[in-house]
Amino acid sequence: MKILANMLKYYYKGAVNMKRTSYIDKSGNPVSETFESKKIFLNIFLVIGTIVPIVLLGFIVYTIVENNGCSKIYSSIKTATLDYIKDNDQMPAYDGESETISIDRLYSDEYLRRISTNNLKCSGEVKVTKYKGKLVYTIDVKGCGVCSTKTRYGAWSKETSTFPSGKGIVDVVPYYNYYEREVSATDWSGEFLDEELQDEESEYGVRLPLEEYEQRMPEVPTEGNIVDIQASESYQYHYKDKQWLWYDAPKDYSEFSSEQPAGYTNKDEATKQYTEWTEYSLNHPEEKDYREITQVTGMKYYYLDNGKKVYANNGKYTAPDDVDRKKYNRYDEDKSPLYRYRDAQWRWYNGERRRYSSYSSTQPARYPYRDDETVRETNYTSWSNSSSINASNESYRTEERRTLTKLRYVYEILSLPVLKKPLNKEKFTDEIDMTVPEFAELEEYKLDITYKFIYRKR
Repeated sequence: MKILANMLKYYYKGAVNMKRTSYIDKSGNPVSETFESKKIFLNIFLVIGTIVPIVLLGFIVYTIVENNGCSKIYSSIKTATLDYIKDNDQMPAYDGESETISIDRLYSDEYLRRISTNNLKCSGEVKVTKYKGKLVYTIDVKGCGVCSTKTRYGAWSKETSTFPSGKGIVDVVPYYNYYEREVSATDWSGEFLDEELQDEESEYGVRLPLEEYEQRMPEVPTEGNIVDIQASESYQYHYKDKQWLWYDAPKDYSEFSSEQPAGYTNKDEATKQYTEWTEYSLNHPEEKDYREITQVTGMKYYYLDNGKKVYANNGKYTAPDDVDRKKYNRYDEDKSPLYRYRDAQWRWYNGERRRYSSYSSTQPARYPYRDDETVRETNYTSWSNSSSINASNESYRTEERRTLTKLRYVYEILSLPVLKKPLNKEKFTDEIDMTVPEFAELEEYKLDITYKFIYRKR
């Protein structure tokens, strides 16, 4: 830039002198003074138009290179600091707490390698503060030439109440106050079934009831702040049993059949049972004297999704009991009958007839043989608070368990702030006569932190 200024000064001086001089060309002929004076200014503009952009471009490139170099140094120092505090169990545990690490220590313990500028090894320290769950690195680099923080960023600002976003070097300054704290719990809520609790969302690790059951939750005093939700679980059980027909002695009996099988002349009515119901169909089944047929009205059920019909069962006619009517809450006007059926079956015999017991889960007296193909299941019992499964019935009993959950809130009520005004860490620890982490563990008090911030101005 100084060279450019001297050149402009030289050309300007020449232009002034030429105004006082007569101009001639090489042959001794007079030359227009106006043209020669303009030629001087054209040369000046040429200099400005070429050299100045080159100088400015060089300055910009230099600045970018310098910024990138310093940024890499700062980034390396932050990474090394984080590794160091992790390895040495010095991670700040509470908001407002900080650890200060010497950069010399990072070098000596080989967390930093080959980080220097202009052949100068960086020194200084890094303060790591936990602020709202995140880490803030306050770097104070010295002996690093243009990358020294004071040289690069200037002096510290005055304290501000808002976090100075966009500033390269920020320091978090916590101030402390506290409240007296009383912790209480509400009564327990009514019991909720598992399916009445939200599966996806939870607070304090507890699933909360769906909106339609919120009124069952206990009330918290207006001045109370909820700090936890507790759950108490209990279980209920119900069961069903398998049952069979038992018989007295082996006899010549067929497999189960609806129609008389070849070679067997007699039907044992005591063995009557039914097949499973078929799926509903548009086809009317063939009539049989042993067949039971039911008919329902089939509809095409759908729901609207942004005005578009979304059909159940791919738009086929569907029985009312075979569709989720809450979801598919509409149907077309056209309809069709649907049919299903089941068949009665018996065992058939020749000669002497077996003597069968009534259905039983356990062997009745005088009926030593169990007809396994006659198995059926009872309906589930009503819910009970205790399990009914034991070694004697586990072979034929099936049990279901459901969870009942009661909830209650744990809440705190705080006094007014104890101190007249928040204190810095040094004065606060003198006031409470313990460290901040020790005080934060006390159940009867609640710590209150107010943050201030300072930053390097530039």
